[in-house]
Amino acid sequence: MNTLKQLIQYRDLNENEMKEFVEFLTDEEKDFSLKVAHLVALSMKGVSSQEITNLAENLIETTYKERPYVQDSICVCGTGGDHSGSFNISTTASFIVAAAGLKVLKHGNKSITSKTGSVDILSALNIHTTPIQEATDVVEQSNLAFLSATETYPIMKAIQPVRKSIPTPTTFNLIGPMIHPYELDYQVMGIYDESKLEIIANALYKMGRKRAIVLHGAGGMDEATLSGDNHIYEVSREYGIKNYKVNAKDFGLQVADNEALKGGTPEENKRITLDILTGVDQGPKRDVVVLNAALALYIGDKVESIANGILMAKHLIDNGEAINILEKVGGEVYDNIG
Repeated sequence: MNTLKQLIQYRDLNENEMKEFVEFLTDEEKDFSLKVAHLVALSMKGVSSQEITNLAENLIETTYKERPYVQDSICVCGTGGDHSGSFNISTTASFIVAAAGLKVLKHGNKSITSKTGSVDILSALNIHTTPIQEATDVVEQSNLAFLSATETYPIMKAIQPVRKSIPTPTTFNLIGPMIHPYELDYQVMGIYDESKLEIIANALYKMGRKRAIVLHGAGGMDEATLSGDNHIYEVSREYGIKNYKVNAKDFGLQVADNEALKGGTPEENKRITLDILTGVDQGPKRDVVVLNAALALYIGDKVESIANGILMAKHLIDNGEAINILEKVGGEVYDNIG
């Protein structure tokens, strides 16, 4: 294919060529090894801001010619691919963000490059993902709906085996949170590759987000962490893009190495999430969830600053509102939390 030749020559794909690229990858009849070659070539070349915008929009249009919209909608999601082995930070933070009144449409997947993906921990919690045709009603009632990427984009099943066959992160690690089936107002997107921050921020701006944060966590994680400076690109439809650093210690949160954020199996990560949301865990795992929730509350216009977001996140845990959201969406809380 001409697109493969162009990628190997490190030449960017235009809009029509990117459409051809997407059609090839999502065609289950096409040669598997050639799909691998295309995806590896794109990832090695590196995507431009316009390429990743075109890639995201073409992938969305394979399934959603018109995207649903809910006012004050937000997704808090990392790209994966950081190989940190952390517990499900953004999934845990989502219960807090929903308790604040934002409409959280959490888009996630089964594990690709980690032990426990967001869909894996939901299964352990006995929380079901929501079919896309029911998501608007569910999120209006409970402020939270979990969407499975394989259910919202059945066509992506043709790409998932290709991704799994490649041992390193690909462009599709970056694209996952961007192809949300809803027309989001707000987004917090963590990425594993610091060099892609500006590219992704520009792409989200072009895609029309009202406000968004794109971040790379200290120590190379795709979540904000407690181990140093987290690099932030803040996107605003009104004011454009700015970048800055956020350090947990500046907000009175604990300083901890990323090793302190390790998770494990779905059952182990379930226990971590429940310990945080019931107030049992007062350690660094709680603080990292508070920090990530605070970023979402700030960018979602619930508070005027990250510092105020941290205060609100702590309050929503301590007064039981966050765990109430978990129970409202069907999650099981253990009988003995001691």
